Amino acid sequence: MKNIELPDKGILDWIRPDGPKPDPKVTRDWTIMVFMNAKNDLAESHLLGLVGKWAEKDLKEMEKVGSTEKINVVVELGLKGKGSKRMYIRKKALLGGSQTMAEFPDADMGDYKRAIDFVKWAKTNFPAKRYFFILWNHGLGWLDPNMNRPDPVTPVTPAGPTNSKGIAFDEETKNYIRTKQMGEILKAAGGVDFYASNACLMQMAEIAYEMKDYTDLIIGSEEVMLAYGFEYDKLISFMDSNPNVTAEQMSAYMINWYREFYANGINLGPINVPLTSIGATLSTLMPKALDELPYHLSQFAQTTMDNNETDAVKYAIQDVIRFVLDPKNDAKKQLTSFGDLYDFARLVSERAKSPDTKQKAVELMNFISGKLVMAKIGINGDQENGYDYTKAGGIAIELTRRAKKLPPNFDQIFETKYSDLSMSQAGLWDEFVTWTDKVWKQ
Repeated sequence: MKNIELPDKGILDWIRPDGPKPDPKVTRDWTIMVFMNAKNDLAESHLLGLVGKWAEKDLKEMEKVGSTEKINVVVELGLKGKGSKRMYIRKKALLGGSQTMAEFPDADMGDYKRAIDFVKWAKTNFPAKRYFFILWNHGLGWLDPNMNRPDPVTPVTPAGPTNSKGIAFDEETKNYIRTKQMGEILKAAGGVDFYASNACLMQMAEIAYEMKDYTDLIIGSEEVMLAYGFEYDKLISFMDSNPNVTAEQMSAYMINWYREFYANGINLGPINVPLTSIGATLSTLMPKALDELPYHLSQFAQTTMDNNETDAVKYAIQDVIRFVLDPKNDAKKQLTSFGDLYDFARLVSERAKSPDTKQKAVELMNFISGKLVMAKIGINGDQENGYDYTKAGGIAIELTRRAKKLPPNFDQIFETKYSDLSMSQAGLWDEFVTWTDKVWKQ
């Protein structure tokens, strides 16, 4: 792949500047920090039958606006065979453009400590009143694949070969950021005001719970996100026009943008690619509310188990809205364990025999819609499985898989035990999933 042209600052920049220069003495309203890991197939891959250089596309979008007098935009870009470089993004014009601030030929973009260092570096060199951190890559939800297995392809995984996914996956080092490390990044970096996953399947309770104490807004998708990603020129322009943007205003902007993006389709030169048949979700979470999530989950789980609601649980496992891990090999979503939490509680409430179970299910649903999820959008759906994404509640969670027989050595595919996650240790959901596994197999 041809390297992206990002010239360093030269003498002509002083004659005709294209936006503000990096200046650690100036504290701007925002610093947007994008950890962009394209040391994988996102450097160049297919979307809807078209070849895309997705990192290059997003950088070009950023350079349509660039950093402004109010907004710093900084990126750590990793490319296959190129290591990484840290850049201050400036508006692209005849002269000037983004400035490379540092280069790291041997960078491991799958090392969470590198992400920590990037955020700290950005805060030191580009101080601001508030910070927005975006993690740009693939996503595999809370599942951490075991990269040390001798055979990278078999046994069959719910997402294909385990060397092709992960959050911030570095194809060269075979490293990636684990679920618990998501919280470690934000904690060690001193927290951020807004966080977004420009990656698939990351809006899960298990992931958000790890990050809840270190940000005021979590943006992400329960479902797969197109490699096309965010439209960064529009995002930067919005923040530049609204430097005092609140979490509620950013939430509303992101949801409205996603609605318009899918309604308008993708313009690729003279071609417009419609998105009317593709299912998608986006939601925003209020992190402080996550402190209460284990309580509501435990109340619902304990009551459902105590009342032995086996019929209601089987009904919910069968029909709950699920999100795809491997659309090519698991189109019927038999192996995916990611389901919409609100929809699961709704289905249990419909078939529960005990009024107590119904009540706890409704209380969980009300907590999700009234306190935890700030805003959400579900677009289209999954026609093959009959899922209507407009009914998705905005946050996914681990559930019992529909497949009653799993591939051999399935437990060896994943590195992290579900019981070791912070949310599992704070409540009864891991015990509940173990119980529902048994109920489903009976």
